[in-house]
Amino acid sequence: MRLSQASDFSFRILMLLDTEPEPMTVDEIAKRLQLVKSHVMKIVSKLAKAGFITSHRGRGGGVSLGQKAGDISLGDVVRLIENDFAIVSCMQEPAGTCVFSPACKLRGVMANAQQAFMDVLDKQTLKSIAFNPMDFLGSPNESERA
Repeated sequence: MRLSQASDFSFRILMLLDTEPEPMTVDEIAKRLQLVKSHVMKIVSKLAKAGFITSHRGRGGGVSLGQKAGDISLGDVVRLIENDFAIVSCMQEPAGTCVFSPACKLRGVMANAQQAFMDVLDKQTLKSIAFNPMDFLGSPNESERA
């Protein structure tokens, strides 16, 4: 299963907002993440409607996380952003025609695989993938050992 760029961008936007104590504008987000502003606006709108982020108007306005990072499930974000989870054509609605139906077991196997994929995402939160500056800098004593 492959997620769309919109899911990837959504995760990056949420990760960035988690690192910022103050609301960020769509322009700032687009520049920091090197994304097209129109894509950011569309994703921010969806994330705000779902309550993952909050919009602040006026001077110093922008968007910020609307929930704690530990309360934002990656699975919930994917379900919001993705509109097609059909791994194979027979999983599409309305159901595709298959010459092997009803004896074919492929649909069931793929449905199980999709569920396993989502189960992994459901167990992860924004907090579990949050940016940690030490991931880039290494431990404080690491530079002393070199």
